[in-house]
Amino acid sequence: MVTVRAIPARLRRSATVAALCAGLVLFTAGVSHADVKSAADKLLSEASFQTNSMVAMMVDSCPGGDHGKNPSGYGKFEKQGNEIIKQLGDLRVALAKDKGKPGNFEQQIDAIKVGLDGMVATLKQGCSGGAHGKDPPNYSALLVAKQNVVYKLEIVETLLE
Repeated sequence: MVTVRAIPARLRRSATVAALCAGLVLFTAGVSHADVKSAADKLLSEASFQTNSMVAMMVDSCPGGDHGKNPSGYGKFEKQGNEIIKQLGDLRVALAKDKGKPGNFEQQIDAIKVGLDGMVATLKQGCSGGAHGKDPPNYSALLVAKQNVVYKLEIVETLLE
């Protein structure tokens, strides 16, 4: 017999997202297209806010100085975050304008996910110390925030299919 604990955590999370998405699809079966677009817009807005929070949480996150210092690569990280926020805004505008789902929205969401991966990778071992640097102390919180944004994007994809 397979128990929940026997399933790797990554698969459990994926199963949770799939179940959540399936629930949203069933829930929206009797809901108008405008309500679905409104829900997708809210999720994209939350993803944008959370991406902005990711940028803010990494300011002065390395030990050193009076109040900490920025990880190496922070400038690039911030620029990547601002680009993702712009892409999310563009997707929201396209969603508001189009009568159906925005054209190439899948590619837009995939590009945002790739950008999030690049953002997080930019700060990997970004603090001084160790043989190759150390992760900022709150790097794990950054990974959790990134995954929350990805989950929101996956739900939007499901809503707009």
